[in-house]
Amino acid sequence: MKSTVVFVFILFLLKHKVTYATMWPTKQYSEKDVYLQGFTLESSKVETIFECYRKCEDNIHCASINMNLTNKTCELKYSTKTRHPEKIVSQQNTIYMEIREHKEPGSGPDNPITSCKTLKQSDSQAESGVYWMKFNETSSEPFQVFCDMTTDGGGWTLVYSYTFSDFDNFNTDDNVITPVPNWPLNMSPANEWSPISTTTPLNESSYSAMDFVMWKKIGREFLLKCNITNWVACVEGTGRLVDWVTGSLTCRVVKAITPTCTTIAPDSFEFWSCGPAFRNSASNNYQFILDAYLKLHQCHPMHDPCALSSENHLKNVSSPACALHLR
Repeated sequence: MKSTVVFVFILFLLKHKVTYATMWPTKQYSEKDVYLQGFTLESSKVETIFECYRKCEDNIHCASINMNLTNKTCELKYSTKTRHPEKIVSQQNTIYMEIREHKEPGSGPDNPITSCKTLKQSDSQAESGVYWMKFNETSSEPFQVFCDMTTDGGGWTLVYSYTFSDFDNFNTDDNVITPVPNWPLNMSPANEWSPISTTTPLNESSYSAMDFVMWKKIGREFLLKCNITNWVACVEGTGRLVDWVTGSLTCRVVKAITPTCTTIAPDSFEFWSCGPAFRNSASNNYQFILDAYLKLHQCHPMHDPCALSSENHLKNVSSPACALHLR
């Protein structure tokens, strides 16, 4: 009897295209046989449209719902018909309902994303730019990040961008990467190191670094984009950059920048007293050494596409820089 009453009530609302702001203090209207494709936050089985509605109300990312009255499937959506009318199709015995005004995910601290990767997975059209993010932790506060949504499938979060202190004299003691994250290195005395940064970069030329303790919460696959050498993406093996553990990596070139050595990538990670180093076993040499220590003569900021511990990177670059992303 209860389900019959509920169903009759919903049909009444649909027939009259009722807006019921007086019942629920948000923007709601419903339509029958209307389905919004994509933008699904979650899907579950419920008994009534009211349960589906309440699930959306309880989820700050939810803007609309679709409920299949036949199989009682409730889908929470983070976008709306109003925002994406081109995504609307006809689907029998399905109710579409807008619950609240649509806000693009990550557009404000009250509507944060959980990661750039998750956003890209849920919305293939998401664009690169600055988003508000919040970790899935009760103690987490929203903060802004830059998402790269195009490189190698997108979904990357920028955690570090740097330049060089003396690029024209690359393999000298005066040249180091700058700034440096608060890596678990002995960075004292401070005047012998590049400036330490814990400010999350919001573009690839801001030259700053997210607090290193947050990196592992972002992701474990990393992407190093430089305008002086080939872009490399790596999946951890026994080596784990975000945990500062040496070992193997599986890396590949995702974009060739140099005219030579366009397929060579590192396959292991280790850390020196001057910074992390990435080695290629075939050449038995280093491809990247992120040296930030001014006083260690054995260290230089290697960025060699040929992994020969040499200066095979591009020269005469006006603003040499690199950006490290995670996903």
